[in-house]
Amino acid sequence: MPIDQVTIVRMCRDCGTVIETLTVKKDNMRLFSDEEVWCPKCEANKPEIRDIAGRQESIAKEQQSYPESPTSGPPRLVHQE
Repeated sequence: MPIDQVTIVRMCRDCGTVIETLTVKKDNMRLFSDEEVWCPKCEANKPEIRDIAGRQESIAKEQQSYPESPTSGPPRLVHQE
C-alpha cells in the first residue's frame, strides 16, 4: 500500500526550535516557504524551515552504517629516500 501522507516539521530558521508538526497528503506537500512563524524561543516572527519528520535522523543513521574511509584518521607519515 503506497504512503500518501507525510509528516512535516516547521522550525525556526534561526534557532531550530520546532514550531509545529503536521501531516499532509504528498500531493499537497510544500517544503519551500517564505513564510514567517512566531518562535517562542526567539520571541519574534522568524523565517521558517520545513522538513520531513525523521529525515535528519535517517540520514545520520545511514551515514553511521558506511564503512570507515581509508583516508580518515590521522595522517600517516611516508618515508621517502
